[in-house]
Amino acid sequence: TFPGCVITLPPSPPSMKISWMAAIALAVLTVQNTTVPITMRLARTTDAAAPGEEYCVPVLVLISEVMKLISSSFLLAYETNSGVAAMKEVQNSFVNDLPTTLKLGVPAGLYFIMNTCCQLANSYLPAAVYQVTYQGKSLVVALMSVILLGRRLQVFRWMAIAGLAIGVAMVNVSKAPDNMSKSTEGADSLMILGLGYSFTAAICSGSAGVYFEMMIKKQQPKTASGQPGKQPSLWLRNIQLAFFSILIAIPACIASTSFDANDPLRGFDIKVWALGVNNALGGLIVALVVK
Repeated sequence: TFPGCVITLPPSPPSMKISWMAAIALAVLTVQNTTVPITMRLARTTDAAAPGEEYCVPVLVLISEVMKLISSSFLLAYETNSGVAAMKEVQNSFVNDLPTTLKLGVPAGLYFIMNTCCQLANSYLPAAVYQVTYQGKSLVVALMSVILLGRRLQVFRWMAIAGLAIGVAMVNVSKAPDNMSKSTEGADSLMILGLGYSFTAAICSGSAGVYFEMMIKKQQPKTASGQPGKQPSLWLRNIQLAFFSILIAIPACIASTSFDANDPLRGFDIKVWALGVNNALGGLIVALVVK
């Protein structure tokens, strides 16, 4: 040591800390994402879904969105410690920040298309093919993150994305048979149809997720006087998303050829209800993870 000499150490790099709530949310989201294809497959391919007796897909999507709307409303009321305050916050979002609120119609429409296509794809694709092709949404997420969020991906991440793309292509070429798939004449046409549904769902899912994240993290709301305001609650955004999804789902139900006005819940059994609850739960968990 030297008298009068002061040694200054460089500051330590910030550590990435994940709260216990975030860790639990990620774990639950992993389990939920794993069970969704299973419940969806069971709901679409079991004997209960006989020709002419299948449940109406838009009706199930509508029910899931209603569940998310109700759950998010309760969570917003809990966050604001008052049901009246929650209602006022929802009202202000439509009155004072209508342009931003209307923009949520874009991801709402994409999520509706995604949910519908996912269920239809499970009617025609082998389980392994659906699982892998739907993971193509990771490619969409990466590309949209670069375009909308301005993220820069490292070389090894681009290599991983390229490997995923090659894996998806290889699975599609193999077209492994599956006894649970609809094995009728024109199986190749059904396979192509199922792939179309799966890829459409992947594109909509990846695009909607990144767009929603951009709105949550980059859009700065304004007050009635035009001054910058605070970021709205994530549960408020979920309420708005569910609201627009319901507006889209109602006419889709009426226009659907599988909709039975005399029995809207035709074909709904325990597996279909489980799928609806699981889908609604997934939307809430995703919102929590984004937060």
